[in-house]
Amino acid sequence: MPTQVVPVRLTSIVRSCSWVACYAIFTAVGLAAEPEVVSRHTREFKVSVDGRVRGTQTMTFSRRSDGSEIMQGETEVVLNFVVYRYRYASTGKEIWKDGRLIQLANESDYNGDKYVIHGSATKQALHYEVNGESQQAPGDIWAASYWREPDPRRVGKKVRLLDSDKGRQLIATLEKREPETITVESTPIKASHYNLDGDVEVDVWYDKQGFIVRQESVESGHKTLLELAKIQRSEETAAKPGATLK
Repeated sequence: MPTQVVPVRLTSIVRSCSWVACYAIFTAVGLAAEPEVVSRHTREFKVSVDGRVRGTQTMTFSRRSDGSEIMQGETEVVLNFVVYRYRYASTGKEIWKDGRLIQLANESDYNGDKYVIHGSATKQALHYEVNGESQQAPGDIWAASYWREPDPRRVGKKVRLLDSDKGRQLIATLEKREPETITVESTPIKASHYNLDGDVEVDVWYDKQGFIVRQESVESGHKTLLELAKIQRSEETAAKPGATLK
């Protein structure tokens, strides 16, 4: 499930250490002098599987003075069956600039199957590792976290996607649907609607700022729904879902 990312509080000391390693990689490729953050906000989502709320997801978005954007995501999803309990756990970070994914780091746990991914972009490609195995993707690959509204030039075309949990490269056709009004905490939001069909089956909605507000997908045969519950400003003051975020 590419968009479902378990909170840091559930991670182990081993995971914390690997995040230190990822940060070292970030600084080694030129991020030691961080650009100034000019805006930041956090979005909290409910995650439902087959019609029942099974977890939460948090995404924090930062815009920086050099034009880059950062998404940091955490998700916890737990399925309790009669004789079986399944936990999905993931936490990650993406840095984008000029419409390109330039850096990422992600750790996920699919009920015991663990994946550690980190990578950075060159002029022509994205180089990354999955559990220590080197891989390469086209420079224009779109991460399947879907948090940012896609470039209009991608619409009507087959796009290559990077599953930021497992590092798989996927292909799907992107189409834009008619805009819809989505209600969040009694506040109506006019949202752009996109559909992806191919290796993934996904519908995503974005607000006028271009950030995700809703996502519907089919994951391993299960209908999965991501619904925006609250927007929180960096000043820790709750913002209404339809408010303009500067």
